[in-house]
Amino acid sequence: MAVQISDAGVVVNNVGVNIVPNSLSFDEGFGEQSVLVQSAGNGKLSTVYSNDVETSVGMVKFSLRATVDNIAMARKWKSNGNRNAVAVIAQTADGSLTRNFSGMSLVSNYEVQLSADGVLDLEFRGNRPTL
Repeated sequence: MAVQISDAGVVVNNVGVNIVPNSLSFDEGFGEQSVLVQSAGNGKLSTVYSNDVETSVGMVKFSLRATVDNIAMARKWKSNGNRNAVAVIAQTADGSLTRNFSGMSLVSNYEVQLSADGVLDLEFRGNRPTL
């Protein structure tokens, strides 16, 4: 029986990050594809595969608790521009999952929620991940 990945870790700029459970997601960065049609007349049709490379961007999203240290980390990542590196790592009985993202920018204009259960929702975008 397969094991669901639910306890993944995040490393930003070689530092492990404590995230809000169940808040982590990522995008492989393959982008969007389309299938277009072309016609030779008289009902003769064929399809053309189209890869929209403008959408081939890696993405990692997660949330942090609103602590002094986490707010300071987010501020530093934001000021780094596209010089952040983000890794997603997970281990189950079935094996391991690793994705390494380079050239990552903290693109979200994150809001700091100062409350008992406040979080910072962060989204990084950059190069497609490597394994």
